[in-house]
Amino acid sequence: MTEHHDTHPADPVTVSDDPQEVAKVHEIISGMDIAMLTTVDATSASGRLTSRPLSTQRAEEDGDVLFLVRAASPVVRDVEANPQVNVAYSSAKAWVSLAGTASVVRDRALVEQLWSKGASAFMDGGPDNPDNVVLKVSGDTAEYWGGSSLVGTVVSTVKSMAGSKDEDAGPTVVELP
Repeated sequence: MTEHHDTHPADPVTVSDDPQEVAKVHEIISGMDIAMLTTVDATSASGRLTSRPLSTQRAEEDGDVLFLVRAASPVVRDVEANPQVNVAYSSAKAWVSLAGTASVVRDRALVEQLWSKGASAFMDGGPDNPDNVVLKVSGDTAEYWGGSSLVGTVVSTVKSMAGSKDEDAGPTVVELP
C-alpha cells in the first residue's frame, strides 16, 4: 500500500535564496540518477501534461540539469512548443521538484562529453549521431524536503504528522540563480 503525503496551506514552507540552500538542492539532485521530466504535450489541444523518466547526465551547481535525448523525440517536440517544464526527483530520504525552462542544445562536443555506456543502451549512433542532443533545464525554483538522512526525514515527517511546528517539518522553496 502506498501512502500519499500532501502539503496543507497551513504547513510551514521556507522560501530562500541562500547559497547554502542552492547547494543543498544540488547535493540532493546529484545523489539521484533518474528524474521525471514533465512537459506540456504539444499534440494535445487541452494542454495535457506528460511525464517521462530521464537519466540525469549532469546536475550543475546553479540548479540546471542536463539530459541526453533524441532530437526527433516527443520530449523535444514538446519543449520546442512550450519550454516550461518540471523535473521531479524522489528517493526514500528526499524529494526535489525543479521548475524551469528547457532548451535543446545541439552541441556535438557537449553530447560527447556527456555520453556514457548507459546512453548507448538507449540511443543509437553514439555521440556523433546528430539526432542525439542535450536537453538543458535551467532551473528557476526548486522545492525540496529531506535530504539529510532517511532517519532525519522520517523524524521530520513524524513531527509534521503529529502537528509539531518544527522548522524542518515542511518543504523549502529555493530561488535559483
